[in-house]
Amino acid sequence: MFPYKDIKTISLFSGCGGMDIGAEEAGANIIYANEIDADASATLRKYFQNSDIVEGSVSDIKSFPSAELLIGGYPCQSFSMGGNRNPAADARTKLYLQFARCLDQVNPLFFIAENVSGLQKLQGGSFLQEQIRVFKDIGEHGYRITAQVVDAKEYGVPQTRKRLFIVGVRKDLGLVYDFPTPTHGKLSKKTPHLLPYASHGEVIKDLPLWPTGEFYERPHDPTGHMSWYYMSRNRKGDWFGPSYTICANWRHTTLHPGCRTMTLTWSNLADGFKQRWDFSDRYEHLEVDPALPFIEEPRRLSWRECARIQTFPKDFEPEGKTESKFSQIGNAVPPMLAKIMIGHLLSGRGIKPYEDKKQIVQKQLTFWDNV
Repeated sequence: MFPYKDIKTISLFSGCGGMDIGAEEAGANIIYANEIDADASATLRKYFQNSDIVEGSVSDIKSFPSAELLIGGYPCQSFSMGGNRNPAADARTKLYLQFARCLDQVNPLFFIAENVSGLQKLQGGSFLQEQIRVFKDIGEHGYRITAQVVDAKEYGVPQTRKRLFIVGVRKDLGLVYDFPTPTHGKLSKKTPHLLPYASHGEVIKDLPLWPTGEFYERPHDPTGHMSWYYMSRNRKGDWFGPSYTICANWRHTTLHPGCRTMTLTWSNLADGFKQRWDFSDRYEHLEVDPALPFIEEPRRLSWRECARIQTFPKDFEPEGKTESKFSQIGNAVPPMLAKIMIGHLLSGRGIKPYEDKKQIVQKQLTFWDNV
């Protein structure tokens, strides 16, 4: 049974293929993928030439091919802490039912869904519980569900990125998924085995320092490249640590770690979200290693740098214009994180026999009877 190799896999809400790349590296075979965005669909066709790529709304798909694994990240904007957080009024909230429809029709052995971490807590977790209830009882057998928020930086991704993964194992298999233990973190006496967080500066330092046309600029604005809103928070991550979360909006993308350090100039949070950060004269990374690259005029990360930090392959380039490239990359699941979560399943390392509470109690009674 385990490990699974070339397991037939359906991908829904595929975006530009971050989860799909990780899945194939973990041993899956993407036979079918669906995405509504035209540029992202073009990117999928570019990198998954042997897969059936269906562009358009998933609700228009009448039937799905036979498969043993279903993966996907149904849209998360209605649950995102950066959005309006009003899922009840957002039609995208119910797109998980399309994922469930595929589960019901295909009846795969396993599924893995990804969403923003805000889904776990929003409105007391009721939206997450609703989804779990549907997935748990769907199809001929139903699924045993494990859900957990993971932070990509704790698994070697050079980026702080908290996401919720929902993993289902078909009930007739008698198994359940157990999430992998983090491999990276702050060293302490209790965690001497952990590796240090990956440096996002190191993974991009070979790229051009001023890649014209690959990042957001405002060359004709007299106020400069950085708006007042952009300067209302610290946008620069430490060179030697993980970056801030790579977002899908190129205007909000964080700074290159080779820029000068930002310092808090003034703060008036009591009167709304009002702060002012400005650039200092310090390059804190040069104080550690003067040979590292630095940038005199501050700029945002380029789309290519964002792709590196998201752990896409070095030659990865999405289709579409620059703004679309940022959107596709920022919305994607980091391939390295997907590989770890899916590989933990397909290898069998993350699978254990399922025991319900009655079975555990019976085992305890049997133990005491034999003492």
